[in-house]
Amino acid sequence: MKTFVIYYKYHVEGEKNPGPVRHYKLQADDERQAEQLLRRFANYKGLEVLRIERVA
Repeated sequence: MKTFVIYYKYHVEGEKNPGPVRHYKLQADDERQAEQLLRRFANYKGLEVLRIERVA
């Protein structure tokens, strides 16, 4: 397992601009699994993943 930090924004329906940048730290086998886990934990369809960084 590796540790990843994922930076993301929420897009709220009806608003022009997305919300502030947030981050979430989690453990996963690879970047694809990390993004899938974030989407499951966030449970929100308007999620925009900005970048995924592996933590050494």
